[in-house]
Parts: sequence; C-alpha cells; structure tokens
Amino acid sequence: MESICRLKDIYKALYDYEKRFAEETGITINEGALLCCLKDDKPKSANELCDFIGLSGSRVSRIIHTMEEKNFILREIGTSDKRQMIFTLTDTGRKKIREMRKHDIDIHSLLAQWASIVKE
Repeated sequence: MESICRLKDIYKALYDYEKRFAEETGITINEGALLCCLKDDKPKSANELCDFIGLSGSRVSRIIHTMEEKNFILREIGTSDKRQMIFTLTDTGRKKIREMRKHDIDIHSLLAQWASIVKE
C-alpha cells in the first residue's frame, strides 16, 4: 500500500511540473517533446516521432494535428513513398523552440522531489 501512495506522490509532482511547463510555454510536455524531436531541422516520419516521444500512433497523431493547427510543424508527402508523411518545423515552430529555451523550468527540483519521495 505504501508504494501506491509514493507512486501517487510522484505522479502529483510530475503533474505539477507539466502544468507549470504548459503555463510558461503555452504547450504541453508532449508537444514540447515533438518539437524537441524536430529541433535538428531534419525531416522526420510519423514513426520516428512516435519512437522519440514514446507514445502510441493515435496519441502522436493527435499531437501532430494540434501542432499543425498551431503552425509549428508542416506535413508533406514522402518523396520515395507517397504513403509516408514527413514532418518538418515551420518558422513558427523554430521560434517556439527558441522561446522554450528561454524558460528554465528546473527539472533538477522535480528529480530531487522524486528522490525524497522514494527515500520516505
């Protein structure tokens, strides 16, 4: 039972961190992860985005749709395989990455909080 309580405390700390991230950046952690995957400015397939973010295809598909609506990414048809979709950053997406780098959301405090929960 005690481990369930600790897991709940860890989840709560992560939730608070994600909420603070969203408030400061205007995007979710998963949206930020998608931008992070594309920050090298190299086109990526949907499968590459799924692998990087670590979510299922349907969840990544929703994130991709949202990021397209926000004009952060662009979808193009693959040149060698017309069934494949390729994603790249837009200028707005590059700007958002620069903005995110200015927000120093301290992950060390989150990790320290988790460590103290685990030690209890």
